[in-house]
Amino acid sequence: MRRQLAAFVVVAVVFGVIAFFFASRFLPSPTCFDNRKNQGELGVDCGGPCGPCELKNPKSLTVFWTRLAHADSGVYDAVALVENPNEVLSSPSLQYEFAFFDATGEIGRRTGSTFIFPQERIYVVEPDITLSREPVRVEFKIISSDWQVGQVVLPILVVENRQYRIRETAGRRQSAVEATIANTSPFDFRRMETSVVVLDKDGNVMGANRVVNENIGAGSTIDVLSLWPSELSGDAATIEVRPRVNVLAPDTVIRPQ
Repeated sequence: MRRQLAAFVVVAVVFGVIAFFFASRFLPSPTCFDNRKNQGELGVDCGGPCGPCELKNPKSLTVFWTRLAHADSGVYDAVALVENPNEVLSSPSLQYEFAFFDATGEIGRRTGSTFIFPQERIYVVEPDITLSREPVRVEFKIISSDWQVGQVVLPILVVENRQYRIRETAGRRQSAVEATIANTSPFDFRRMETSVVVLDKDGNVMGANRVVNENIGAGSTIDVLSLWPSELSGDAATIEVRPRVNVLAPDTVIRPQ
């Protein structure tokens, strides 16, 4: 029995060596695209020597609500409240679309582009949308995103004051939001986008706008004016002013020499 056991062990070792030789010679080497968790990967084809698992499996953006506001005769503002649940993923280019419907079907679309940083909640605003018929419903969706991994140093933009008032020009009453924004970052920025959303006491959107300013110096303040073509309907209770800079876009941040 001892001789038989020894012979069995020898044969098993010989076959094991042969099998290992052929496997290492002819089977494909592990890769980051073989749909298997190997070579020290944290997940299937991600982590370890492969790309981050967060980038392979990004979480979808959360859309809390989408609303439409009447800005003027046949003119509307569309706004969606969106959040990025990913902890380390940013998208410097986020393509989206608003679609508008009346009782008979679709009456228009508007596409646009924005950006979003990790765990950021933003207003996506498309103002001054002209429609031939009065919409009763609006839909919002993300068309594409360009996810990137990495820590983002956000600019420090402080809204020092904001004011909603009615302007009268040549007998025409217009709603306006005026705000002062301070750039307390140590960098200059070539472009700043400010979302302005006016809500009544019940949280209904009265109007929304997007204002673009250029060349914002470090330590400087800038006046932002959001103007609507006519007076918004309702009593303004909350004025949201959110300045943002796409620090991931090329040449947006001017660093000191």
